[in-house]
Amino acid sequence: MVDLAQQNNGSNRILVVEDDVVARDTLSALLCKEGWTVDIAGDGVEMKRLLEQNVPAIVLMDVHLPGDDGFELTRYLRDTYELGIIMLTAKSDLVDRVVGLEIGADDYVTKPYQPRELLARIKSLSRRLEVNAANDAQSAINSTPTVSVSQFRFSNCVLDGERRKLVGPNEELLDLTTSELSLLSAFVQNPYSALSRIDLMQLVYHREWNPTDRSIDVLAAKVRRKLESLTGDASLIRSVRGIGYEFAANVEAL
Repeated sequence: MVDLAQQNNGSNRILVVEDDVVARDTLSALLCKEGWTVDIAGDGVEMKRLLEQNVPAIVLMDVHLPGDDGFELTRYLRDTYELGIIMLTAKSDLVDRVVGLEIGADDYVTKPYQPRELLARIKSLSRRLEVNAANDAQSAINSTPTVSVSQFRFSNCVLDGERRKLVGPNEELLDLTTSELSLLSAFVQNPYSALSRIDLMQLVYHREWNPTDRSIDVLAAKVRRKLESLTGDASLIRSVRGIGYEFAANVEAL
C-alpha cells in the first residue's frame, strides 16, 4: 500500500474522477481557485495512469463511470493507496451513499452540490489526513519504543491508532479507514457510555447530524463487522435506542 508519507507533494493535490466533461471542468476550476493542484480523469484507466505519476491527498470519485464504476475504483484505491476518498452521488441514490461508505469512502457529497459544502467537506477530510500523516511521521522518527496512548486493548484485540490497524488475538491485522479509526477511537475512550449520533458525527465527520443522514449508522455497522471477524462477538458495539451507540467492552490503554 502506498502511504501518505511516501507521496511527493501530494498534500495539496486532488484527483477528480468524473466522466462529464462540463462537470469536471467546473469542479477543477473551483478547486484550483481554492489553491488545490487538480488532476482530472474520465474513467478508471485514466485514473490509474495519473496515479502512477502523482498520488493525491484526496480523490473525488463519481459513482457512475464508463468501465469500472466508482465503487470498483474506490475498492481499488482503498486496497492500494493511503488517501482520502469523497464520493459524488446522485441526490436520490441513498443506496449509492451507503455502499460507498461501506467499501471505504471517507465521505460523500450529493449532486447537485453546493460549492461551499463540497469545499467544507474537502477541508475537513484534509485536516484529518494531515493529522494522521503527522502522527505517522513522528512514529517513524521515534526509534526508541515507547508506550503509545493511542493503543488500546479490549476483548483480546488491540487498536493501534498510529498504524490505523486492529490487531486480533492471533496477530491478525485489519486496516482501518480514517473514519473507522475516528469512530472506534471514540468508542474505546468512552466504554460503556452512550454516545449520541450528534456527538459521533462531530467527532468523525466534523459536521452536523440530521435525522436523514445514515453515515454514522453505516460506519458503526462496518466497524462492528470488523470487530466480529476478529473476536466472534457481534455485540461490542450496541445500539442505544433513541440516542446512538455504546461500546460494551473493558478497555485498557497501553
